[in-house]
This record gives sequence, C-alpha cells and structure tokens, in this order.
Amino acid sequence: MQFIGSVPEELRDSVGRWWERASAQDGFLTAYLALDEPHRAQLPRVVAASEFVASALIQDPQSLEWLSQHQARTSKLTNAGYERQAATASTAEQAQFTLREWRRRAMLRIAWRDIAGVAPVIDTLQSVSDLADATIRAAASAAQLHFNPIFGRPHSSNDSLSPFIILGMGKLGGRELNFSSDIDLVFLFSEAGETSGPRIVDNEEYFNRLGREVIRLLDVRNADGFVFRVDMRLRPFGESGPLVVSLASLEDYLQQHGRDWERYAWIKARAIVGADAYSAAYDEFVRPFVYRRYLDFGVFESLRSMKALIVREVSRRDLEHDLKLGKGGIREVEFIVQSMQLVRGGSDRRLQNPALLDVLPLLAGSKLRSAEDIAELTAAYLELRKAENALQMMRDEQTHVLPEDPLDRARLALSMGLKDWPSTAARLESTLDKVAAQFDALLFGTPDAQRRYDDIGAAWLDSDDAKIEEELANSGFPGGEIAAVAAILEAYRHAAPYRRLDEAGHRRLYVILARLLKLAAQLAAPAIVVQRVLRVLEAIGTRASYLALLKEQPSALDRLIDVCSISGFLSRQIADFPLLLDELIDAKAFDELPSRRGFTLELAARTERLSANDPERQVEALRQFQKVAVFAVALADLTGRLPLMRVSDRLTDIAELIIQCCMDLAWQQMTQMYGTPYCGEEPTNLRPVVVAVAGYGKLGGLELGYASDLDLVFLHDSTGAIQLTDGERPLDNGIFFLRLGQRIVHLLTMHSAAGRLYEVDMRLRPNGKGGFLMTGIDAFERYQQTDAWTWEHQALLRARAVAGNAKLCDAFEAVRRRTLSVAVRRDTLRAEVSEMRLRMRRELSRSGAGQFDIKQDAGGIADIEFLVQYWVLAAAQAHPELLTYTDNIRQLEGLAAVGVLDDATAAWLKEAYISYRMVLHHLSLEGDGERIVAAAPYTPTRDRLREIWRATFESAT
Repeated sequence: MQFIGSVPEELRDSVGRWWERASAQDGFLTAYLALDEPHRAQLPRVVAASEFVASALIQDPQSLEWLSQHQARTSKLTNAGYERQAATASTAEQAQFTLREWRRRAMLRIAWRDIAGVAPVIDTLQSVSDLADATIRAAASAAQLHFNPIFGRPHSSNDSLSPFIILGMGKLGGRELNFSSDIDLVFLFSEAGETSGPRIVDNEEYFNRLGREVIRLLDVRNADGFVFRVDMRLRPFGESGPLVVSLASLEDYLQQHGRDWERYAWIKARAIVGADAYSAAYDEFVRPFVYRRYLDFGVFESLRSMKALIVREVSRRDLEHDLKLGKGGIREVEFIVQSMQLVRGGSDRRLQNPALLDVLPLLAGSKLRSAEDIAELTAAYLELRKAENALQMMRDEQTHVLPEDPLDRARLALSMGLKDWPSTAARLESTLDKVAAQFDALLFGTPDAQRRYDDIGAAWLDSDDAKIEEELANSGFPGGEIAAVAAILEAYRHAAPYRRLDEAGHRRLYVILARLLKLAAQLAAPAIVVQRVLRVLEAIGTRASYLALLKEQPSALDRLIDVCSISGFLSRQIADFPLLLDELIDAKAFDELPSRRGFTLELAARTERLSANDPERQVEALRQFQKVAVFAVALADLTGRLPLMRVSDRLTDIAELIIQCCMDLAWQQMTQMYGTPYCGEEPTNLRPVVVAVAGYGKLGGLELGYASDLDLVFLHDSTGAIQLTDGERPLDNGIFFLRLGQRIVHLLTMHSAAGRLYEVDMRLRPNGKGGFLMTGIDAFERYQQTDAWTWEHQALLRARAVAGNAKLCDAFEAVRRRTLSVAVRRDTLRAEVSEMRLRMRRELSRSGAGQFDIKQDAGGIADIEFLVQYWVLAAAQAHPELLTYTDNIRQLEGLAAVGVLDDATAAWLKEAYISYRMVLHHLSLEGDGERIVAAAPYTPTRDRLREIWRATFESAT
C-alpha cells in the first residue's frame, strides 16, 4: 500500500490488515485506483486514525468512488441530492435506507476531510450540523408525505395550514454539532385545529404521531445503522411532558415554569423546520424569557449551582479526564459565553445568537472579557472541539474521555497533528488549565471574593442600633462619624426598598454593605459616601440584577464607592439611571478618555439590530447611549482628566451623533411611507433631494454643557417645478419636509423609559415660529441676505452644519460665509448689537442685591460673546478668515491674529471667558441649574470688562 510510511509505526499493522480486507471487496481497488494522488496519499492516515472510516469503506466500497466525486463540494451541495431523494421516498423503509446511506457517506466525507487536515474544525462542526439540518428536514417531509393519504393536512381554526416546527437545541442550535453527537430537538405546532383527510384527528394527536415518526426515521438503528440519536428532554416538562406542544403552551410554560438553566438552553434554540412560524413566537415570548431587558448578573448564582451539579456528576462517574464536562472542558467555555449572553444580551442584541463562535469575537474588549482572554478562549475551544471530534471519529462513538489505550492515544495524536501522545497530553492539559482559570475567575473572582459569596457579615443590619454602632467601630470608622453613619443606616433599613427585599436580596445586600463600610471608613467624608451609595441602592430597589452586579463584581462596587466620594452629581446620575453601574465594571472607565470614535462604536453596538419600525426602542437605545456617554465625560471631567473645552467637545460629539441617528431614522420611516423626495424641471430628469441640520448657539459654538438645549435649523435642497416623492403614496415635498422635521424633533424630544434626549429650540429658523420647519438652502440664503436681523447674523456666526448630506453641509457653510461677509449692515451694526445686549440685561437678569448673574449681568459672559460677535461681524468683510470657526475662543484668537484686538486684550478675554464658563459648569454639576453667584469676588473682572464694553460701544467714533 502506497504512503503507509506517513502513518505512525504503532498503527501500521492495523492499516495493513485493513488494506488486505478492503482489497478483497468487489470494486474497491477500481475505486482506489481512480482516486487522484492527494487522496491516495491521505487514505492511510485517515484509516489509521478512524476505525469508523475503515469499516465504512469495507461495508460500502462504492462510497470511495462517491467520496472522490464529492470531496471538493460544499456540505450543502453534497446533501442536496440525498435530501430530495429521502424527502420524496414513497415508503418509510425507503426513506430509512436513503437517510442511513446518506449519513454514512456524508460522515465518511466529513471525517476524511478533518483527519486529512483539509477542513478546519469550524468546517467540521458546521458540516455535521448541515447534515443534521438536512436529514431532519427530509425526515419531516417524508413523514408528512406518508401521513397525507391517511390524515390529510393539519389546519388551524381559521382554516389555514398549521405548520410543524422543529427546533434544534444545544450544539445543533448553534450549528456546532460534534461528530457523534445526539441531536436535541423540541417539537412545536402553531395552534389547535384538526386534519382534513380521510381520518380526522385533532392537531395535537397528528403532530404527536408526526413527531414519533420523525424520531423513528432518524433514531432507529437497523442493519444500515442510524442517522442521529434524538434527545427530546429539553421540551417543556422534560421526559414527563408531551412530545409536541403548541406555541401557546410553550409560552405558558416559559412564563410559569421556566427555570434558570432553561434560559441557557433556549439561547441555542434555532428553527430547522417551520422557521417563519417560530419567528413571531421567538420575538414575542422566547426572547424576553431568555434575555432580560437590562443587565442580568443574577445568572452567576444559577451558573454556580449548575456547575456544582456537574462537578458532583463528574466525581460520581469518574469523568475528570472528560473533555466536555471535566474541569476546563468544553462546557465551561460554553458557560462563559452563555453567561455573557444572558448578562448583556438584553441590551446588546448582537449577542442574541445561538452560535458560540459568532458571539465570542463580540466579547473581545468588553467590560468583562479582554481581547486577550477571548483570543485564548477561542483557541482553546477550537482545540478541544478538534480533540473531541478526533475521539469520536475513531469509532463513531459518543465519547469525550481521553483514551487509556496506547493505539487510541496514537490515533488522537495523529488526528491532532502532533508528534506523539506525551506532546498531545501536555497540550490538552495546558488548554484545559487556561479555560479553568478563566471560568473560575468569572464565576468566583479572587479567592477572597469566593469566600465572600457565603459571607452574611452585615446581618447585624437587622439587629438593634447598638449593634450597628459596634460594627461601625469595628470597621474602623472615626469616632466623630459613627453616629452620622449609624443614623443613615437606620433610615435605610426602615425605608421601603430595604423592607421589600426577599431573602436572596438581603444576602446580596449584606455582602455589598460589608464592603461599603470597610472602604468608606478609610475615606475623608465617610458619612457622605455612605449616604450617596445608599441613595443608589434605594434607587435600585428590589431589582435583583443590579444587586447581583454589585455583589458579583467587587471591582464595580469599589468604583461606585470611588465615584460617590468624588461627586454628588455622578452619584445622582447613577441613582437616576442604574444602568450606569455597567460602566463601573471596566477599569477603562477610569483610565481611558472618552472619544468620538469610542462613542461612534458604542452607538453602533446599541442600535445595530434595532428595527426602524420600533421608534420607541430606537429612542430608548439612544437615551441609554446618551446617559452612558455623558457619564463617561462627567467622570473624566470630575476626576480632572478632561479640561473644560474638551468636555464641551465630547458633549457636542454625543449630540451630533444622536442628531444624525434621529435624522437617519426619521428619513427611513418617512421614505418607507411616501418614497424618496425628488425634484427638477422635467419628469425625465429628476434628482433625489438631500437634507441637513445646522446647529446654532452652544451646539454650533462647540460649547455644550451637561443640560444644554439644542438650537437647530433644518435644510433641504429641493428646487424646480416638480417636487414630489416617488412612493405609492406620493407626497408634495413641502409636506414631506414638514413631517420629516416634525419627526426628527419628536424623536429628539419624546419620552422613553430612559427619559428624553434633548430639549429642542427651532426659533432660529428663518421667520422664527412662523417660518417653515425645514427651509430650502436657496430660500435660506435669500432670507439671510435680505430679511435677517442683525441678531440673526450674530446667531449665524455661531452656526455649523452638524448632520446630514455632506454636500448640503458644505453649501450651508458657503452661504454662512457669503452672508456674514457681504450682507451684514455694518453701518448700524454697533448700535444694534449694543441695543440688543442692553435689552437682554434688563429683561433676562436674575440677580438680586449683592448678587451677580454670571451670564446676563453687565460684565458677564454674554458681554464677552456680544463683543466677539460685533468685532468679527464688523471685520469679516476685510478678514474673511475670521469666519472659519464658530467658537468664541478661536474667534478671539483670530481677532488677535488679524490685528482687530491686541494680544493682551484677547488673552485676557479668553481667560475671563473660560473662567466664567468654569463657574457655570460647576454650578451645573451641582444640579441647581442656577447661574447666580456672590458679586464681590468678580468685581475686578466685571470692571475691566465694562471698560472694554464702553470703549467698544460707547466711545465716540
């Protein structure tokens, strides 16, 4: 036999004996000689590693010829002919024979490609899964075909056909089936009714019979073998439940009886037959059962219980060397991934996927798994699955246990591509250790944390006041703080959120409080910190998922305590929106500065899989993104890592991304209803219309604060005699733009479960409240050139295009520059700017005696803004470069650069402006929304600013 030298020496005898038997079979040598050189070279290696392949080639010599014809095809093409043949078989016996021959040949091909190193392990898993899918579909079709003459077709109450639904669970659901795996199935039907044939039975009986027939076609072992072993134990109520249930019964079961371990199981559910019928049920009640709407760290407690059961079973059955259930085995990788799906899948729909290998990359760099962890876990999983398949390919046996037999050890090393058993064993042991380390770290954390899970050391909270004070003294609290902290704890334990906690909630809370008091005792103002953290706990209430997060993630609790020691503003943010606790899991929140790129990725992750037809979910996702992003900015701000100007930049980034998202969503919704707006002079030469949004005020000037409104102007470029949408319900473009603008404003201002996004002010559009909600760019320019007031030109100076079509954004900028260069009434500019500012001082100031309205009083921030606007508008015709920027700081720098201001005055005004903004910023963070301060400390600054004002607006020309 050629190429036998490629086989390890200890396996050559068995290959030689096989060759003698195979050569004696009719047709074998002919088929062998017809093989190409690469396949002849692979044959000894494959036969050496797999007694299943060796036996199949002797049992069915023609399979070698079939194999050579199908090796290069995809698994789906290989299956297609057999699937048609089995699905249309005239008798059950013929269907059984076809299915078994098909299975034997397809598995022969899969094993050959895997052992020969032609197919990576991912292809092997998917090929076995493709085979299972196709045989299940064929068996269901064949069974229905054979039942039709007897029972007819099943119908629902409205006389429509009632479809059969077959769900693949477990590894089949994830399309990662191993070589000799059982297939976990759940049988469903849509609704009650009866059949229409000669023998009428109700749908439940029909589908029960159909399900049993599908199992018989696949599972029964006869002289030709079997197809797949079928396991139905994941159905509602397990082995004691009915074989087939209706969708209504499944919904009732999941809501009333579904257990934690079943949430793990139903992650993997995938419809193989009846996918359309199952889709609506999945969205309606399966998805909500599996994925909680928010973070769900309570899964770790149930996972610990499940793991403990497995450990006991491993010990009882002596399965320490089991690649699936043993320590560091395949099941632990699955648990890691599925727990992450359950924790985060409700808020990140990308994770709602049954395929482990699709989900794993999405976890890289997440708050709980680093990119390095995921790379290590992925490599480990693929290696363990490769070894598992190699074990099962030896004899087509469902085994996961590393072999003791020397020949089997040689076979495993050969299949794994390693030189011998010692190197194979060492490699697998290292891989198992890596998985075990990650699993234990996820589930138990450090050894200290592991011990703390059983600690109820804060149970004294339910005892008397003296016990509380004693515990505080033992925790190291300063004597002067003990009474204050005890009073805070006393108030908390009598508050409704604490009293409503169940036993599990109290256990979690005890762990949290024990750590809180230990760390708070070491801080400068422990009573304030304890009070702020307890305010967060009160806001959490009885929501087990958040308490579980703080218990399961000690580092997150530590960061919450840090945040509460830094800022009341941040603690209020968390109390108002507990989902922000998720941001404290990752140390990067304290280490990495927020960036526009990071915000873009975060927004994409939150909105990627949301339907445009569900605006409430879209807006809720946007609001969650906004809360998280603003919290990241505030944290960097209050820890001194982000200067004021960068804070405004990042808040502006957040607003621009949200505006663009709302604009895209509104456009998509409107064009679905009415089509795309087109315009032009001739019906044969129309062009699509584009839109954009300009930001004014603080948004335009890149000076957004934490509570700033958005001043917006909407623009389009529709012109011509024909202005109409192209949908089935065409609409005049003017009405389309009105509704589009209303839709954008609605999305930005509507209340969701997470609150509203922004207050929006549209009064700066041409003609104010009386003008069109969305203005044509040409009409906008005409208005600015001929009808706009000076104050509108002041506003335009701080305007920028912030979202929409890039060309229209450029056109807006060109209009802005032309207008401010040539259309400003410079002969009356000084008087009009001065008059407007004096009126604002009279009407808008909120200060009383001894107070200073830092924004509106004389010598305040608005004076600087009006001075800059006047100087830029007055000089823009001679110095158009002054119009490049929209923010006050760079406009001041530009005025100095062209000589309108001396450097010293410009530098002083910049410093004064930033100082004023810092004060307003801190007042905003304190949460009272005021801008009033004591007047005395600001007298020198105000005096100098008044001098500059008088010199500019009151001196003789």
